[in-house]
Amino acid sequence: MEFRQLVRGRVDWPDIERVARELADRYDRDEMRVRFLDADNWLSTPMVVDDDLFVKVITRQNTLVHALFTTGRNLGAFSAGTEGFFERHETPYEMARHELEATRRVRELGVNAPEPVEAFEVDGLGVLVLEYLPEFRTLGELDAETVARLAPDLFATLRTVHDAGLAHGDLRAENVLVADGELYV
Repeated sequence: MEFRQLVRGRVDWPDIERVARELADRYDRDEMRVRFLDADNWLSTPMVVDDDLFVKVITRQNTLVHALFTTGRNLGAFSAGTEGFFERHETPYEMARHELEATRRVRELGVNAPEPVEAFEVDGLGVLVLEYLPEFRTLGELDAETVARLAPDLFATLRTVHDAGLAHGDLRAENVLVADGELYV
């Protein structure tokens, strides 16, 4: 087993089924197609529902890993002479709710991000629901010339977010999406 998988943990199948049933009830769907994403993700189990909802399922273990990362990031900030500003979350639902609210704030700034739908809890799991962008590529999938062309837009986006007192928290090429020629964070 890879270290990442050991640390990230996994969501047991009965828990996934409970989350799927709750989603079906909330969105009044008799049938749903759930597709799991093979993502390099430490902090949730991502899935796509019916090609219109992006869902992150957050476990207690994900919350603990987030707390560990948060401590490290804040120590780095302190050692650089600035105050740490990353918050830790006590429960998976708090973590999902925080990401929902942060995504709303980012969109209010005029930054492209998937539309936040809701956050809720199912048997101790945090569930975050966002708009799914069906036609996207990650920054990491693009050729160097396209990345170089988009880089000024990405840095301007980060400046906007940081000037508002926010931080992305997990800025990696696979977490920057390009849809219809526009960057999404």
